[in-house]
Amino acid sequence: MATFLSRRAALAAATGAGAAAALTACASDIRPLADSSSSPSGEASASASASESASASASASATTSAKKSYKGTVKLDKYEKNGEYVPATAEKKAQNVPKPIVPEKMNEATIEGMYEFLSYWVASFNYMFMTGDYEPLKKADPYSRYANEGSNAVIIYSSGRGWVYDTDTPVTVQLLTDAPKKVAGGPNRYDWLGRIIYDPNAKIHIEGQDPAPLVDGSTKSEATNFAADYKDGAWYMLSDEDADASSSEKSSASA
Repeated sequence: MATFLSRRAALAAATGAGAAAALTACASDIRPLADSSSSPSGEASASASASESASASASASATTSAKKSYKGTVKLDKYEKNGEYVPATAEKKAQNVPKPIVPEKMNEATIEGMYEFLSYWVASFNYMFMTGDYEPLKKADPYSRYANEGSNAVIIYSSGRGWVYDTDTPVTVQLLTDAPKKVAGGPNRYDWLGRIIYDPNAKIHIEGQDPAPLVDGSTKSEATNFAADYKDGAWYMLSDEDADASSSEKSSASA
């Protein structure tokens, strides 16, 4: 039976960094993100400056006070609703799928900012697979690595030949640690250990073909590092190539 996405392709698209092991940073390079709950003045806000130097300063301003734990299932709180939501079936695509709304602190150089970025990214990724609309994801993907008209999820809808069904959220993410970890590869390069969970019921309908599972192979969850960088006043997800390149550059520079 044909499948729409290989397991590797789905993982790479959903996480950016795939299932690479955590990178080891030199102790002198470790500068934890500020916890926004202990920074009411908002000095770490991206709106203060779009420069990398400002974001690095925000990272260095972290306090040692008690911090909120973000461990658990990643959830986006706000969606735009346009009519009654009608789930997709094998006969008809979903109607009036709620659209993700950009969280208020998504572009802050804080732990909360990275969490909100990740929650919006995953919600928008799922929205793209349920609608073919990649515009929301573009707001968290400035380089259009995933949000573009060439994505498989976009093509099946734009061609009018298919849709995803038997699921509302093809991919769910659980964070396994309270906060992200600063790693080598840049002044604001972070990994957050988590778990990818694929909906085992998710299927793809393509005109003229038999129904197929959305993800190839076992849907058993896998631990992975969600790799992100804060640059020019915003977070962005790193691809496998980005993560490997930043690690190599850092290793070469320190050799």
